[in-house]
Amino acid sequence: MPVIAYLNFNGNTEEAVRFYHEVFATEAPHIQYFRDMPGHEADSELGNRVLHARITVHGSPLFFSDSMPQNPVTHGDGITLAIVNDDAELLIQQFNKLAEKGRVLMPIQETFWSKAYGIVQDHYGIQWQFSHEVSE
Repeated sequence: MPVIAYLNFNGNTEEAVRFYHEVFATEAPHIQYFRDMPGHEADSELGNRVLHARITVHGSPLFFSDSMPQNPVTHGDGITLAIVNDDAELLIQQFNKLAEKGRVLMPIQETFWSKAYGIVQDHYGIQWQFSHEVSE
């Protein structure tokens, strides 16, 4: 079984998942809400929060969830998601979509290890590394 990144958000998971679905042109996201849980109280503030969501990006699953209001998430630079692909044009296109509302930390450029490598932090605070690697 693979190791899967599980991204947590402060009540805006559905928005983030739909954004990533658009950026990476994934199949429709699978989204479950707290209100869908058996025994969930209809008037609970958690009802519209995402219990679990998933999409598949470049063949790898990504999981998502909203945090509990009493335990908010602080996004930082402790982890980045790496997109590695042999299609440089696709990588640049996806990098640019994330950069539109985000912040470029390192523009896509040639490095000694990659023909196209860059880092962007999206408007949700998630950092993404993009690396063009050609299969031998």
